[in-house]
Amino acid sequence: MAQYRNAQGQEMPGSPGEHRVHKDDRGLWWVRIGHRNHRVSVQPLEGGGWDIRLDGVGDQWSVHGLREMLMERMGIEEGVDSASKDLRAPMPGKVLEVLVKAGQTVEEGEAMIVLEAMKMENVLRAGAAGVVSTIGVEAGHAVEKEAVLISMAD
Repeated sequence: MAQYRNAQGQEMPGSPGEHRVHKDDRGLWWVRIGHRNHRVSVQPLEGGGWDIRLDGVGDQWSVHGLREMLMERMGIEEGVDSASKDLRAPMPGKVLEVLVKAGQTVEEGEAMIVLEAMKMENVLRAGAAGVVSTIGVEAGHAVEKEAVLISMAD
């Protein structure tokens, strides 16, 4: 179940009572909430969100799926320390498998480690293309949040 959130992270409020969406002859979209019609405009944004305007008042919203909700609940922020090429543990867990070797060239998004956390297997991927310089863990190792698992050469 996805939840919708605005740029400040607030959940989208539920609509009061009955509502109906329709498009008029001019191509304008309207939503009827209760006994009033409100003009609605929804424009997609780069990065997967939307600019939503109701009667000319706008806000930006994005979908938070199960993955994002779990990360939020665990206090994990995506993109933290993006300047570093090191692969860090996003949460405490146990290394199940190391998928790369020292000296190996990897592409951005390539699978590097399988980490078990909260009874789920999580595939950790390279944040940028590069060469693996050192691997600081082995299969079976327990790791803490933010531990450097793999270092990449500059």
